[in-house]
Amino acid sequence: MKMPEHILVVISGNRKKHEALERALKFAEYNDIHIHLFNAIYEPVLELTDVLSTEHREQMKEQHLADRRLYMNTLAEEISSQGIACSVRVEWHPHLHEIIEKVVKDLQPDLVIKRISAESMSINPFALPIDRHLIRYCKAPLLLVNQSEFSDSPILAAVDILTSDTDHMSLNKDILESAKLFSHLYLAPLYVVNAFITHTVSAGIDFPMLDMEQLNRNTESYHREKLSELLEKNHVETTPKQLHAVPGVPEVAIPQVVKQFNCQLVIMGSVGRKGLSGALLGNTAEAVLAELNCEVLCLKPHH
Repeated sequence: MKMPEHILVVISGNRKKHEALERALKFAEYNDIHIHLFNAIYEPVLELTDVLSTEHREQMKEQHLADRRLYMNTLAEEISSQGIACSVRVEWHPHLHEIIEKVVKDLQPDLVIKRISAESMSINPFALPIDRHLIRYCKAPLLLVNQSEFSDSPILAAVDILTSDTDHMSLNKDILESAKLFSHLYLAPLYVVNAFITHTVSAGIDFPMLDMEQLNRNTESYHREKLSELLEKNHVETTPKQLHAVPGVPEVAIPQVVKQFNCQLVIMGSVGRKGLSGALLGNTAEAVLAELNCEVLCLKPHH
């Protein structure tokens, strides 16, 4: 991921503080950027055709849109007064994730920034929260934030060192490049994690010639070696303390590292699984988001 020049900021209603906008403005301290402010509104009551006439509904809808545009233009004028290019788009749409995906397709931004929704912790596979839906389908890099300021807490890059398919190999490179960028912007240390599955033996089965503890130690050493090779290949400098090969599935192992080192941002990839498998199994990035209490930058493969 390169330094973003065109940033789509999703504005969450009429609020006193917009964390996503504050974060976008931070990029303006390092680069000339264009901020696209976007907001979607929808009032279900205006769909009550038995109560309101078509003309009345349209008048009320236009009034809602006019009020929101006025507010958004006020934000844009303040941004423009700082010498930052800014544009505004307001849409009437019942499904926020769908209209965000449409705007992303129209504008082709380098980065989308959105405040983390309270519902992102939901694990109901049949009621996919907005943030997890965007992780799966948003075509642009997606930064989900919960605060407006950077801190000096670590940036964590989550990679998959054993992957052999083109999409994941490309993601590893993009994740590490993005991690170096954000580490520089945040003036924060860069940590890297790779989760791996340990060997187990079913209860009641005895293999006297097999030392499981030694086997798992060898497995960890192998993953640390491969992780070091990946970092060297991508010119990432780390100390042993910043390099973590952790046993377990990613959705458990990654949050453990986040909590252990109080990481402020996790950078990971998502190869948006779709269809029934996506509905029932979800994606690793989605599962990790449900367990995290930090910000997330989610990247997609280039096609």
